[in-house]
Amino acid sequence: MGKIMRLGGRGLRYIKQYGLARLYRKIMERRRRNAAEAGYNDWLLKQLPDAEEDARQREKKFAYEPCISILVPAYETPENFLRQMIDSVLDQSYGNLELCIADGSPSDKVEQTVKEYEKKNSRIKYRHLTENLGISDNTNAALALATGDYVGLLDHDDLLLPGALFEIVEALNESDGADAVYTDEDKVNMELTRHFQPHFKPDFNQEYLRSNNYICHFFVVRRSIALEVGGFREEFDGAQDHDFIFRCTEKAEQILHVAKVLYSWRSHEASTATNPESKLYAYEAGKRAVSAHLARTGRMGTPQNTDNYGFYRVCYPGVPSILKNSFEKFDGQTGVNVVYYGKVCNISVTINPEDRYVLFMHVRNQRQKHTRVNAQFYEALKACCDRPDTGLACARVYDARKRLAGDIRMRGVKDPFSDGMKGLKYGYTGYNHRAVLQQELEQPTDCFMVRADILKTCVPEGGEVSVETLATKLTESGYHIYYEPWAVLYEG
Repeated sequence: MGKIMRLGGRGLRYIKQYGLARLYRKIMERRRRNAAEAGYNDWLLKQLPDAEEDARQREKKFAYEPCISILVPAYETPENFLRQMIDSVLDQSYGNLELCIADGSPSDKVEQTVKEYEKKNSRIKYRHLTENLGISDNTNAALALATGDYVGLLDHDDLLLPGALFEIVEALNESDGADAVYTDEDKVNMELTRHFQPHFKPDFNQEYLRSNNYICHFFVVRRSIALEVGGFREEFDGAQDHDFIFRCTEKAEQILHVAKVLYSWRSHEASTATNPESKLYAYEAGKRAVSAHLARTGRMGTPQNTDNYGFYRVCYPGVPSILKNSFEKFDGQTGVNVVYYGKVCNISVTINPEDRYVLFMHVRNQRQKHTRVNAQFYEALKACCDRPDTGLACARVYDARKRLAGDIRMRGVKDPFSDGMKGLKYGYTGYNHRAVLQQELEQPTDCFMVRADILKTCVPEGGEVSVETLATKLTESGYHIYYEPWAVLYEG
């Protein structure tokens, strides 16, 4: 009854702020995704190493075998959770590790359990703090215990899945030693009997990281970088991992994504993994982390909350801070040359002297005159284009049925339970809300804008080029394909 009342209270607050229709869509999307992932638990078990594979991994000798220090800030961790966490680390097939636990508990319950393990395993390093310093400084205390080449972040009630460190070290060897590595993750119930809600992530995508802390766990970084950036900062408690990951990835030259589920969040009522409203302060701290990152990297922009906790929208200069839901007929605009292209995806470009931007639109039918755009369509795309590292600024495009045209695809996502966002209905946000989040794309959407001066450098005057070739030329020149979801177009 208590859980129902809590859910009902959250639902009423959501309706009051965003309306009943949005709540309905939110519920339907979660149900559909849960239905799509109905076989996930069995699928995951087949992906994990069996006894034969575990033995092979234990016998494997890598050319590079770094020590990985697992950092765990503990605080009154229930004994069964603590033991399961410790076992998940010590049972790893790759053995060159150390488990560094900093305990801020006022009682000695955690200490008693850890000391029991410590007597049997020299890879455990433990410190009982004289007082609880908070999540950031407790983690810094664990970092101070570490002597490994890399450090990895593990919450005190979560689990590393079998083979996790083996996969990390294998990736490091294949890359000749990257600076940071992260993996996919999922959630597990209290009894560890069912895994659910996997998070299949893209390859490193800084624009997407500004929208949300998609990296989160399992994150491993060179210890030298962790120390160089100053560890964790208490002013970002609640989003200390987001802030730390920003600062580490800003320093890292190579960041790897291991597209395998290797970390499990334990999901219980007090955890943000199940109840996002249990830590509203964390999402405000996340917004501050995004702001600090923008300032450090010399980018002008202000992060805003969205109607999904922990997901942000960055308002870059020129982007309207207040979004309007009104749509209007698509008309040209001074300084914008509109170019239509067809099924063959070849585009012929003639740039007029007065053109500052070129807008490319894929024509699917003869109803183009009924195309409509939202009120901030041009402003949002222009603002995105005006960022110095933008190659293509892509709009969110719907067909005449108000379903997402094409796909929104980030590089490196391996999701066996979904075909992406093709055909997503207008008003729905998609997997992890990606349809409405700023991100770097692998390929452009069916409507995108380019600055005329940039276009001239890669397309000969009056020449013809395919969309794919244009995108490739721009990315090879160091530009990015950015998705600006607040510029919306649909064929009415």
